[in-house]
Amino acid sequence: MAKEGRAEYITSSSSSSGAGTTSSFTDGGYDVAFIYWKKPEEWAAVVQQYVEDTAQKGSVLTVYELSQGDGTRNTDLHGIDSDVLLKALNILVKRGKAQIFGQEDSLGVKFF
Repeated sequence: MAKEGRAEYITSSSSSSGAGTTSSFTDGGYDVAFIYWKKPEEWAAVVQQYVEDTAQKGSVLTVYELSQGDGTRNTDLHGIDSDVLLKALNILVKRGKAQIFGQEDSLGVKFF
């Protein structure tokens, strides 16, 4: 699963939020594993489609709004793990489609 991008192991040096470093199968020391039903790249596409469908390009949304807000109710985004969402958002940042700002407990995202 990890070779296909459907699993990602987090080393024992990870923080309580699960934002530690990733490891391969061979170096051991795993505490947490993300098992994806959608890869982070696929989640990035879901986020981008949601932003386009709701005409929110140029808008600022909080990470909380994206994962827990009323606007995402009845979508795949509602209830998404915040670490998985951040991975997807960082993909959009690298593609020049979003900018993340703020502090860890109140992150905002502007979409382009």
